[in-house]
Amino acid sequence: MKIVMVAAECAPFIKVGGLADVMGALPKELVELGHEVMVILPKYNLFPEKYEEEFTFNREIEISFKHDQKKCGIFEYMLDGVRFIFLEHDHYFKRDRVYGHTDDAERYAFFNRAALAVMRTLNFKADILHVHDWHTAMLPFLVREDKQYRDFNEGVKTVLTIHNLFYQGPYSKEVFLSNYEMDERYFDEGTVEWNGKFNMMKTGLLYADRITTVSPTYRDEVLTEKFGEKLDPLLQEREADFVGILNGIDTVAYNPAADLMIEKEYDQTSMEEKAVNKRAVQAKFKLPERGDAPLFTMVSRLSKQKGVDVLMETLPDFLEKTDLQFVLLGTGEEKNEQFFRQLAEDYPQKVGVYIGFDEALAHLLYAGADIFLMPSHFEPCGLSQLISMRYGTVPVANKTGGLKDTIEEYDENSHSGTGFLSDFIQGKPFSAAVERALSLYSKPEHWETIKRNGMVGDYSWAHSAKEYAKEYERLARG
Repeated sequence: MKIVMVAAECAPFIKVGGLADVMGALPKELVELGHEVMVILPKYNLFPEKYEEEFTFNREIEISFKHDQKKCGIFEYMLDGVRFIFLEHDHYFKRDRVYGHTDDAERYAFFNRAALAVMRTLNFKADILHVHDWHTAMLPFLVREDKQYRDFNEGVKTVLTIHNLFYQGPYSKEVFLSNYEMDERYFDEGTVEWNGKFNMMKTGLLYADRITTVSPTYRDEVLTEKFGEKLDPLLQEREADFVGILNGIDTVAYNPAADLMIEKEYDQTSMEEKAVNKRAVQAKFKLPERGDAPLFTMVSRLSKQKGVDVLMETLPDFLEKTDLQFVLLGTGEEKNEQFFRQLAEDYPQKVGVYIGFDEALAHLLYAGADIFLMPSHFEPCGLSQLISMRYGTVPVANKTGGLKDTIEEYDENSHSGTGFLSDFIQGKPFSAAVERALSLYSKPEHWETIKRNGMVGDYSWAHSAKEYAKEYERLARG
């Protein structure tokens, strides 16, 4: 089949979160299955130079947008059999960061129109148009309701993947009218409106032929009021067309046996080399280079979703009473960043903190840690627990979303399982899961088993890509 994917970010070109990892891995797996895949992205000015200098300029076109003709450059690049199309418009995409601008609604409205114009210009008639999150969720609406794109896209089936339902693109009626130039009846009759606002995610959920999300448990969770972010009534209406397909990770990029970003490569047969990476982390953060003290790490946005509040409540007590070390890599709200900076000052022999993001350091923390922390209140899928298990690092996480689907509680009798889980809904605190992990850390016969159990798991995209392909084929058959 001919598949077009449209998204706001994609590894290795531009990455803010897990969406980029999915976009970097899923298309090439679909190519491996024999499909023809085109990925359309904004051409930000933040790409690594080594990629951008290899892009090929195709042509420049004009996009009818906001009662004006705006120029848009089309650049192409082939990687792993995937045809990448980058859309250049300096006013919208030459910025100091990807998201968080006052005109984001306008920027991605232009991107949506440009993506459809490019498909027509390049005469790439898709069987499946697969869009991701709120930035591109208006595309299923446009291909059915906007007459300038409807004819070319006749027969195309649309798929919308929810990577995080918290982010929906809610704006005013005026934003819809000015950026989409469509009849205001679409707002007044409730087509693009939800709770009094123009809502891009809601519109996509209404119009997409199939809705997917990134784990089976998160799919079930968002059908409920607790996790549905006020869109659960609509999702319940679309329940028959809504599936949860678990994310994988790029097992080439994340492979401890061939990872040049870590201090020393290792696999299940050379687990002793993992200790070299632990010492490298300790040295980097000027912590005592001790093998006996458990090293906890966390690589995360410092937000409420990720359970930073839980960590702020529990970690000081563990640091005071337990012989452990903790290293954080992350960025987020200023008050949260300041809390961890202060923690590092208060416990200089136990805590290391890097505010920001560093890809190589993230790899080293996955490899060097004994225990990886994920106290998330909700987690659509989560990739960090998959990466940590592949690197023989034991996850301690909250039982929600993809964390529930991918981490099996360790059983001392059967020696099965890959980590430790709290359950906030059932009143099982995160501190109890941490304590259980610490109790088994001192028992090598169990700890080595847990590590190896994690390392032998299959976290690749192969199975998930086949699930997506099955959904595409069902849609194509009608």
